[in-house]
Amino acid sequence: MKKGKEFIFPENVDMKFGIWKDYTLKDFGVIGLSALIGLAFVGIPPYGLIFVAIKLFVVILAMTCVMAILTIKPIKARKNIRVRDYLRIRSKYAKGQRLYYLAPKKRDR
Repeated sequence: MKKGKEFIFPENVDMKFGIWKDYTLKDFGVIGLSALIGLAFVGIPPYGLIFVAIKLFVVILAMTCVMAILTIKPIKARKNIRVRDYLRIRSKYAKGQRLYYLAPKKRDR
């Protein structure tokens, strides 16, 4: 017995438009903005060799963290959920209103 038409959507479908290797236009914007902030950080004085090396190390470390947040998928079974989405969902849930039930009062009859 046929119940009707059955629609099957792949689990990796999402509303974002991937440009290159699962990076979206928004991801490229975040990467570009963090790179500009890193260049501005390297451009401020002092300009000694040791200071510039320390600044470059900090900028490379920050860019690695940004790329990790954009790339890592915390749930292996769901390819379309990234760390940024996962953290946003968790924080939204933590800020949400809770519903607590009180124990019913005992009545003597």
